[in-house]
Amino acid sequence: MKRVLRLKTLFAALWAIVLFTLYSTPPAIAANAEDLSQLLKDNWCVSFLWKQCDLSAVDLHGANLQAAKLSGANLSGANLSGANLKDADLSDADLSGANLANADILGTDLSRSNLTEANFNRTRLWDANLTLANLSRANLQDANLLDSRLWGSNLTEANLTDATLHGADLQYANLAETNLTNADLHSFFFRGSKQVTNLSNSNLEGANLTGANLRGALLVGTIMPDGSINEEMGVNLK
Repeated sequence: MKRVLRLKTLFAALWAIVLFTLYSTPPAIAANAEDLSQLLKDNWCVSFLWKQCDLSAVDLHGANLQAAKLSGANLSGANLSGANLKDADLSDADLSGANLANADILGTDLSRSNLTEANFNRTRLWDANLTLANLSRANLQDANLLDSRLWGSNLTEANLTDATLHGADLQYANLAETNLTNADLHSFFFRGSKQVTNLSNSNLEGANLTGANLRGALLVGTIMPDGSINEEMGVNLK
């Protein structure tokens, strides 16, 4: 009888361990096969009402997704390194933790998208729309953001080391604690018209501007790294 009780107790303990493991382990993130098939076939997969396009953790490295319609899609953890995303619509999409290194993001709409901790190393983001995007802790090292729109974007603790931001619009952007070491934000002449990097009313408090070039950039009302508010049109911090 005692042996039976011991076996029952052991069985109950093992079952409890199994249940604990099942319920404590987060579910594996994987793309929806139908959503992926639709994207590859028709070049679109958008979210609306109750239906979300689930492409989480999908591997699309080097894929040609030019002009793809992916508004509101879930691409968290996706591998889009080297992908062609020119003129694609990724507005309101979730790309948190996604790998977009060396991707072509020219004229792409990433407005209001979640790009937290995304990797944009050496990515071409020319004329990209990143209005109100969340780029906190994103890796933008050596990225090219020529003429990109970053109005009101969140770049707190992002890595912009050696990044090119010629003519970028960073009005009201939050760059607190951002690493801008050797970043180039100076205004310049391009295609016959003057492109001005606009940092007006941005927050640069605590940012690392070592070796950064802000010559000619608009800094009116900008909170500087030391917490002071700049009232001049431009400051040369090179």
